[in-house]
Amino acid sequence: MPDIRRGFAAVALLTALTTTASACSDSDPDTNPTRPATTTDTSPTAPEDDDLGKVFPGTSGGSGGGSTVAVPRAQLDEPAGGTMEFANDQQVPLTVQPLTATANSGDLSIVADGCSGVTLQPQEACSVRISHVAHVPGTWTGTVTAPTAEGPVFSVTVTGEAVEAAPETTSETPTPEPDGTPATPDETETPETPDETETPTPEPALT
Repeated sequence: MPDIRRGFAAVALLTALTTTASACSDSDPDTNPTRPATTTDTSPTAPEDDDLGKVFPGTSGGSGGGSTVAVPRAQLDEPAGGTMEFANDQQVPLTVQPLTATANSGDLSIVADGCSGVTLQPQEACSVRISHVAHVPGTWTGTVTAPTAEGPVFSVTVTGEAVEAAPETTSETPTPEPDGTPATPDETETPETPDETETPTPEPALT
């Protein structure tokens, strides 16, 4: 008799465990839920500066091998520029000294200098970003120069053109009335005479 009771108790315990496991399985959320796809920001980005090419060091009289770069045309008082690379095509390292920028018209400046004080190993390059603002229309010419501690000089001629801004145009022109006289609004019309203002006709006197 005691063995039968143990058997019933074991069956009951097994049934309870199975029911609990089933309930937990139904109530637990998926341990690996599907995550929403990561969205990529598609907002437009600002355009990068124009690539003005590479400049190599010159070895005689500070010449940069006749390097010339042209920046995009721009309106007056609007910046125009781009990025150029100083590349070491020599067989020895070159340490770039501080840069200078001059122009015959407007303002030519170095807005990002990644070269001054940098030692370029053979075949290495560094970047320089320039900007020019013109105050008078026409073509202009400038020069960017960077000597090196070892003697060779990076020197490049920069050219560009400035134009005047296009005049603004009126988007809408008012149309006058055919006779040049504004239309008379409806409220200025003469109102009709109400019936109650009519003069009553007197009845003839009784004799």
